[in-house]
Amino acid sequence: MKKWGLCAAVTLLSFLPAAAQERATTESGRKILVFPDGTWTNDTKIALKAIEQGVFSKPKLATEKIRFLHDKTAIYFDPAIWKPVKQEEPSRLQFQHKDGDGYALVVSERMQISLESLKGIALMNAKNAAPDARITREEKRLVNGVETLFLQINGTIKGISFQYFGYYYAGKEGCMQILTYTSENLFDEFKKDFTDFLNGFVLE
Repeated sequence: MKKWGLCAAVTLLSFLPAAAQERATTESGRKILVFPDGTWTNDTKIALKAIEQGVFSKPKLATEKIRFLHDKTAIYFDPAIWKPVKQEEPSRLQFQHKDGDGYALVVSERMQISLESLKGIALMNAKNAAPDARITREEKRLVNGVETLFLQINGTIKGISFQYFGYYYAGKEGCMQILTYTSENLFDEFKKDFTDFLNGFVLE
């Protein structure tokens, strides 16, 4: 399978829908947003984003960490599920699922780029690998307090239908692409573990 380059290659069990969050007023009169796990925030900007987009958090079993972008970002993952298998260059690291047919790829670049440009490059490179590649789902998410772009991309490579779940981040630290993928017929089997891997993305 052709590799996707420069921040542009090529679920939802931890997703808390808007209805699961409650507005509340403290005894002192402060307006806050309370989440189902008991945590809360009084940051209006973050609270509004949480209502619109949902909140995604690092799984408890994601105990192993690999840092990127000069230690400014990291991926936490469950070492019982995922193993790093190949690092052809410092900015690209591949992982394999313990069951063999699920994969993850992390690509990081210090180059600053807008999220919208990153999306365009991602789709362009996807089409280079799979001419019929298309974005089938797109949304902004808050992942451990960081705004990311979620893309689901489907395409056919050498007669095999693939499905990609990916997070894309662009900021002053640089840009990151965190991808999980497998064949379309196996996707449901790996969906939970893919989602957990993606939600291990943090800014340090």
